[in-house]
Amino acid sequence: MGHVLLPSEPFRKRATGLHFNDGGLGQVDDKGYAGAMITQLKQAERVLVDSDRVSELMRRLGHAHAEAYVAERVEEISDRLAKVEASHRKAAYGDVVPDAERVEHLSGEIGLISLAKVSHDLRIAASHDDSTACHAVWERLVRIGDRSLAQVWELPALSM
Repeated sequence: MGHVLLPSEPFRKRATGLHFNDGGLGQVDDKGYAGAMITQLKQAERVLVDSDRVSELMRRLGHAHAEAYVAERVEEISDRLAKVEASHRKAAYGDVVPDAERVEHLSGEIGLISLAKVSHDLRIAASHDDSTACHAVWERLVRIGDRSLAQVWELPALSM
């Protein structure tokens, strides 16, 4: 943790004369600069993968076909996530909705539970044109997506 000075003119005007409690929130110096404690939070979310779903695919399709099926879905998920990212950067939330919905569906097909859930959340936020929620959920989707797509190949049933 460290202290950061917030030097903006409007903030200096508001901060002048303020007295912070001893709770460690910060202090105002004689020029009106406020020091604040900044804490960096580390995101730690579990990624859930339904290994039974993958095992079911193995039984139904056979090992080689199931691996090909999963590989095709992973590739399409990656492509759709790239489209979602491009739409998100342009704030084209209407374009995010169908791609997030497709990621949700594909993820569910291969047992990527966490990725399907976060894709669903992004679809809902985008359908409400909520830029703040979309940004937060997109960041979560990136974290969950990377780990989910890597973790699916670590399942004992898959050899890739």
